[in-house]
Amino acid sequence: MKRRNLIAGAAAALVFGQLAGCARVDRTETGSITAPDRSAAGQAQPAASPSARALRSAASNRGLYFGAAIQSAALGDSRFRSNVVRDCSIITPEWAMKWDSLAPGRAYNFSEMDQLASFAARNGLAMRGHTLLWHKSLPRWAAAALASSRDWTLIEDHFSKVIGRYGNQVREWDVVNEPIEPEHGGNGLRQNQFYKAFGESYIQRAFETARARAPRARLVINEYGLEYNSSYEGQRRLTLLRLLERLRSRGVPVDTVGLQAHLDLRKGKVYADGIYGLMRDIGNMGLKVAITELDVAEANTGLSIERRDSLVADETRRYLDIVLQFNNVLGVSTWGLNDSHSWLRTQRSAANRGLPYDRDWRAKPMHGAILTAFA
Repeated sequence: MKRRNLIAGAAAALVFGQLAGCARVDRTETGSITAPDRSAAGQAQPAASPSARALRSAASNRGLYFGAAIQSAALGDSRFRSNVVRDCSIITPEWAMKWDSLAPGRAYNFSEMDQLASFAARNGLAMRGHTLLWHKSLPRWAAAALASSRDWTLIEDHFSKVIGRYGNQVREWDVVNEPIEPEHGGNGLRQNQFYKAFGESYIQRAFETARARAPRARLVINEYGLEYNSSYEGQRRLTLLRLLERLRSRGVPVDTVGLQAHLDLRKGKVYADGIYGLMRDIGNMGLKVAITELDVAEANTGLSIERRDSLVADETRRYLDIVLQFNNVLGVSTWGLNDSHSWLRTQRSAANRGLPYDRDWRAKPMHGAILTAFA
């Protein structure tokens, strides 16, 4: 895609209607769920593809990283391990580092996360720290404590435990995950447990607390729902930019914006003008961008495998062709690496084919689309 004079800023998205065929807007926050492995009924699988070029090497040639979210349970599969090491230079703990996984009770149990950290260390992989604060992963005991005492030391203690244990391996910390929700009113921030306890200042305090414990890591604000031409997603883009402006004006140590990039074919094609404007405005603030959770939700799993894979690849290419025009992008991580390990199998369809490899580790057209975008 060539540069051209595009509509300025994310605010422009507010005056455009929805794309044709975008019947509804998905407003579900992202999760981390792996479903049982079930094949698409009645559909022939494509022939095995020849050995594909490693995604990490293609990314490295561009000065970028490539990574994927993984779960510790999958490490028992030798093919999973070998493909992660081959394709990734960085991994994201899909669930194991979240607060309610580490401490469902008040006592912390690091065993699952330690498995992932050990795997990364043995194989020379960096890690993304996902995530320090997320409203959907706050343990019940911590939520009750925040509601009753509004004591920031609870969050300081959590940050100290997690960053203190894994800080030497983590390159980027998702400090605050999914703080935007325009429908909650006011300044467009999600009225979550942290907001109710501390107001908007929880975001600034979280970044300052993280910076004190991770002085050299990149600190990330991570958000979803920014890719399509609807009034809702246009408002999300604008709200994010306004939040970033406020944080920057206060000297808050935000280094990087994480764009989750959960693409969704039910919403039409990605909105090039809106994404371009968002990327430009983030760059103008001096911030880096990480594509943190790339995958594609299908609209119609009844089509042929070949057609479905083509649609997924085309949407991936459209998105990456826009964002990779900007030199402030650090890298791309997919939310899973093959279709057996995808949250979309329970959140969308058990047959969803929205990752670079199929269940048998055959590279799909999406893999090729990512390689082409890195070229």
